[in-house]
Amino acid sequence: MQWMAFFHSPVIQQALLPAGLIALVTASMSVMILAHRLSFLTVGVSHASLAGLGIAATLALPVLPTATLIAILLAVLLAWMPAAEGISEDTGTGLLFAGSMALGIVLLSRLSASDINLFSLLFGDVLTISHSEKLWLALVAVIILGLLLIFARRWWAIAFDPVTAEASGLPVQTLRVLLYAAVGMTVMMCVKLVGVVLTTGMLVLPAAAAWFWGRSPGGLWLISVALAMPGTYGGLYLSYVEDWPSGATVVLVLCLIFLCSWGLAWLRQQHGKKPDTPA
Repeated sequence: MQWMAFFHSPVIQQALLPAGLIALVTASMSVMILAHRLSFLTVGVSHASLAGLGIAATLALPVLPTATLIAILLAVLLAWMPAAEGISEDTGTGLLFAGSMALGIVLLSRLSASDINLFSLLFGDVLTISHSEKLWLALVAVIILGLLLIFARRWWAIAFDPVTAEASGLPVQTLRVLLYAAVGMTVMMCVKLVGVVLTTGMLVLPAAAAWFWGRSPGGLWLISVALAMPGTYGGLYLSYVEDWPSGATVVLVLCLIFLCSWGLAWLRQQHGKKPDTPA
């Protein structure tokens, strides 16, 4: 049976734990990303991370740790940039997005195909994950989940009313910088699974699908994780059966889950409407 072959495949066995860890972290962070409306930030940081990947490959540095540091730096710059006069957050994201991505493309273009697998960077390849990359993913996951455990309530508070939060004594700007740094780390976790191009899907779709049903931060988190985990593993299984790219297939399955959630929420809304009564 295909299920048995899937779970007994040595390549799949190596990928199951890292993929599940990535799904857990991204589903958890996606709630904050939607609450703070940071979807465009994930696009900017993921594409700008090409600069970090290019620098690491050019200087023969560890690829993912180096790119993660660059992604954190870019995200923190974006957190501080709106404080500068005349530069809005979306403008700053576009500037760093374009400049960093251009630098990354130039650096990567100077390398040979044997130096770096460009396809895996752009679209992900969790099926070829190494032991050192597993350790790196575990370390980053612990940091991100630790930050969420400590700051989730305060991040949620500043998402909808930062003025009141600041008046109550919360260090809004510091919390914002920490959130952006966590988003930068999460973006780089996604690169191994879905690549630079499709990272936003992993970081937006789980919470977007959960948003129709959750009524609290905890509820949204539970539903987001409950949808992301089977979506990720279902995507890996479908990619194994159909021989499709794993990262793209995972995002396609998450898109399907979102559409189903949206459709069910619409049906519930229609069913809950009272019929018009004659005048």
